[in-house]
Amino acid sequence: MKNLFYHLLKQYIRVVLWFYFKRWQVRNIVPVPNGPVIFVANHQNAFLDAIILGCSSSRNPWFLTRANVFQNNLVKKIFNTLKMTPVYRFRDGFSTLRKNDEVIDNCVQLLSQGEAILIFGEGNHDEHWRLRPLQKGFARIAIAAEEKNNWTLGVKIVPIGIQYDSHSKFRSRVLVTFGEAILVKNIVKPNLSQPEQIEILLGITSETLKPLILHIEQPDYEKKQEYYLQNRIIESDLVEQLKADQEIVLNTPPIIVTNSGIKRSSDGIEKWFNPIFLYGFINHLLPRTIISWVLKTKVKDPQFIGSLKFALGMVLVPIFYVLQTSLCYALSGSWVISGIYLLSLPLSILLRD
Repeated sequence: MKNLFYHLLKQYIRVVLWFYFKRWQVRNIVPVPNGPVIFVANHQNAFLDAIILGCSSSRNPWFLTRANVFQNNLVKKIFNTLKMTPVYRFRDGFSTLRKNDEVIDNCVQLLSQGEAILIFGEGNHDEHWRLRPLQKGFARIAIAAEEKNNWTLGVKIVPIGIQYDSHSKFRSRVLVTFGEAILVKNIVKPNLSQPEQIEILLGITSETLKPLILHIEQPDYEKKQEYYLQNRIIESDLVEQLKADQEIVLNTPPIIVTNSGIKRSSDGIEKWFNPIFLYGFINHLLPRTIISWVLKTKVKDPQFIGSLKFALGMVLVPIFYVLQTSLCYALSGSWVISGIYLLSLPLSILLRD
């Protein structure tokens, strides 16, 4: 029953992702491997990153999730059903860090059973277009799994790059790139000390992950970002878009003078003359208003805006579809008209662009 619920939810979320994003593109540089795998991804968009990655592959990985959300027993059961397991951080209290030994043992057991684990290597989310230093957790798990199995398990680390056009805008675009797998036992030698083994894995994973995303170096990040946004040309294919964006960042002048500000889209007024956009806007006004109110009044961390916008829409929009279609039937008395109206609601999202 748990597996059925998980798979049904995954399929539903995939449908919602196709509506939420104007384009959701998945790129596999090589096929995603079977067997014990640790997916290591960059982290820019709170829990939306985990949702996207869980739906971008046929693998169903276990998610390492910050422990402070596992406070309630009911929540624990729900998260376990969704293949989420806690990981403890320094900010959760120094004493809780000891529990990470149990987390590592649990992950080792999962890998020994051929399961996949997803870890956000940077440790927390940050919406800047850059890769921050990777934390040691995934490397410790990979090494522990190989040591327990006498270096015969064949654990692979698969870097994943998530690249957003916008971190919070509805009907934006996102590219998910699965990189080439790193076979741990071919990279890390058993005779090295554990700190040396960890540093090797951190370095190689970081170097393979960085080309999969847009990485704007410090210092002067804000100026470089502004130059990038001013000179960006939109490509239809997101792989080509990433290459073009990386080329702009690579060729950023050492001295940047910007007086004009970031270029803004010119279609802000034109969209109101699009009848499909107007129809969709009017028919989604109620859930849109509720979502906007929640985001403005309840969200303190702006980096949660995209994730909560997606989650609230996933729940509220279908509810309003049912209510509005029921009202349509009450007024028309026709199942045909009501059915056409119901079908027009999601189509007005897909055809608005």
